[in-house]
Amino acid sequence: MSAQLKPIILLCDGTWCGREASTKTNIYGLADMIGVDITSSTDVDEHFIPQPDPKGRKARYIHGVGLGSTFLDYVFNGITAQDIAEQCIDAYRYIVNNYVDGEYEIWMFGLSRGAYTIRCVAGMINNCGIVKRDNLSDTEINLLCREVYRIYRSPYEVDEPQSTQSQQFRRRASWPLIGDNDAAGTPIPPIRFMGLFDTVGSLGIPTFTGGIGLEWPKFYDQNISSVVENVYQTVSLHDRLYVFQPCLARRDPNKFPDPEKWNIHEKWFPGVHYDLGRQRFKFFRDGGGNALERTLAKLGFVSKVIEPNHVLADLALTWMLEAIKEYDDKGLILSDVDEKIKDIRDGMTIEKAKIGDGDVYNRILKYAPFGNLGMWIWRTLSGSGGQVNAIYELLFALRDRHIPDNDAKSYDYQNPDPQIPNDMSIQVLAGIENTTGNKEEDEKKRYPSRALDAWNLRKKVTGV
Repeated sequence: MSAQLKPIILLCDGTWCGREASTKTNIYGLADMIGVDITSSTDVDEHFIPQPDPKGRKARYIHGVGLGSTFLDYVFNGITAQDIAEQCIDAYRYIVNNYVDGEYEIWMFGLSRGAYTIRCVAGMINNCGIVKRDNLSDTEINLLCREVYRIYRSPYEVDEPQSTQSQQFRRRASWPLIGDNDAAGTPIPPIRFMGLFDTVGSLGIPTFTGGIGLEWPKFYDQNISSVVENVYQTVSLHDRLYVFQPCLARRDPNKFPDPEKWNIHEKWFPGVHYDLGRQRFKFFRDGGGNALERTLAKLGFVSKVIEPNHVLADLALTWMLEAIKEYDDKGLILSDVDEKIKDIRDGMTIEKAKIGDGDVYNRILKYAPFGNLGMWIWRTLSGSGGQVNAIYELLFALRDRHIPDNDAKSYDYQNPDPQIPNDMSIQVLAGIENTTGNKEEDEKKRYPSRALDAWNLRKKVTGV
């Protein structure tokens, strides 16, 4: 393990997550613990750690896509993630403006599409390196960062990371990068740590393919390159929303033939997508937008709130904090991390711990504006009467997630956990009932998914 340098910390939140939406996710919580100033009431302002920082840190929190604009932009961008390219460019530019080789290292944290963002930024670094500012103007830096994003997204061979042209770009315009044979000395990975909360692959407007249905654009490259030293990801075990398929963390086996040296730590945790991230969702924002939207947000009957399971959010957060502690030997990222972990675990066992709404996907439209009335209007306008029509099925299709690896790591939530006070089990604390296999009965439970049962059965019948 290389010696710890001063950190540049980038935190990217999930869709519709930020102060405007009154949701304090695990990414928001990490930013607060680190000391990022998030005191403004809207997400128009940028959020940094105050400078000068006594520890020499640079840190920035970036709110989720869909915020910081009008209501229509909030809805459209949140669904389609049309502004995610701007977030990738913005995040990369922040690194360019602060990074100095041998003086700084990068720590990245992301939730959902925010996790997608930081993985894209890592891909941009792998493709073009971290551009040196040198004598370039701000205007030139902005234009060059946009060009780096276009190179990263390009389908042409000439723009691939190992092409002669890309290597020449890195050699002449960027700091030395690990993997480049002609780099001075032996560069270390610029990204020391990447912490991911359930990266999802839904991005942009879906395309419809005959005989297949909706197809959602995916990562340009799902492999995590050598520019990232250590990767930790929590993956949702109970999520069923088909458009929220997880993007698992992998290395290129041609470049990393030994999986033991991947330095990827991925674990499946109980709960749905918004549980792991602590995403509280309400259709209308409490902050931002205009006066009408803020007024509607205060009227409870207009739009119900989807509450996350805080016990499961705490479980995912403590796992990430333990990981940070392992690589933050100087305490530059977080101070008093052991106390923070203890306080969180103690809070998980209190009698009135908030266990949220569970999996609401089978009744998702009840949380839309005007709830059941809105659902009736949807069905009437779509001509489906009392039935759920094909459009709804395509957008809100429910399927259990698939755990592809027989040797995947899964948190044992059904048995007592010695790290939790009184050796209590998460199953009891979080209100997770066992499924029976009866679809009608299971659908009434808080977490109907049988992904874990299917995985265990597959291993049993194959003798793994």
